[in-house]
Amino acid sequence: MTTTSPASQWPGPAPHGEGGPPGQPTRPGLPHDQRSRSDSPRTGPPHDQRTTPGSPRTGPAPYRPAGLSPLPVGSFASAVTRMLLAGDGSTTLLLEALTGGPIGVRLQGLDIRPAAGLPADVRALLRLTDDCAVAVRHSLLHDHHGTPVSHNEVIASLSAPILRQIATDPVRPLGPNLIAHDIEHGRHLRSTGLARWSAEERAAVSKAYLIRAADTPLMLVWEIFNPAVVPPSRHGGP
Repeated sequence: MTTTSPASQWPGPAPHGEGGPPGQPTRPGLPHDQRSRSDSPRTGPPHDQRTTPGSPRTGPAPYRPAGLSPLPVGSFASAVTRMLLAGDGSTTLLLEALTGGPIGVRLQGLDIRPAAGLPADVRALLRLTDDCAVAVRHSLLHDHHGTPVSHNEVIASLSAPILRQIATDPVRPLGPNLIAHDIEHGRHLRSTGLARWSAEERAAVSKAYLIRAADTPLMLVWEIFNPAVVPPSRHGGP
């Protein structure tokens, strides 16, 4: 596994308390009390969505892609669906566990563009100014039999060379790519619900989340799961 995390490639200073002794390069990552390697999938509400009764909700504002009809995780009847939506680890690894084999990626579109044309909520979540460059990536994940398992749209900041390398990689899914480059990161759920799998298909389970390394936002991800693989049925509904 190749480790690529020189401090010179990472935007901005590392957060207080990160890295090694003074004078040594620091490595992007979550604060020590929040670290969770994404190759160990976990379930439950993301850290910045956990609140106690009466306390204000913290963390970035919700983000909902235009094609996603919001529904809470608990409204879905399948435990597999609820775990996949609520999990804050690598979706690719969760799908590998679900399908029983490796997950591959098929790049369907990649566009490098200025951030000025993005919606205001996207620019705010990724902390982009109008002159920043972003990669807008569309891909299809498939199982070892070639069966499609998810459509993915990713909007990635290109504020560091390593992010451009990961966002434009045509052969490796993003989660395993972040792990391979030893970038400690967390996923922060922004919305869940239903979206269209295709023009002819019924509604499919969908989620959108923000990936951050410590306090640095890296990318927004919107996933739509094949309804033949991830059941979209709901309690008391179709």
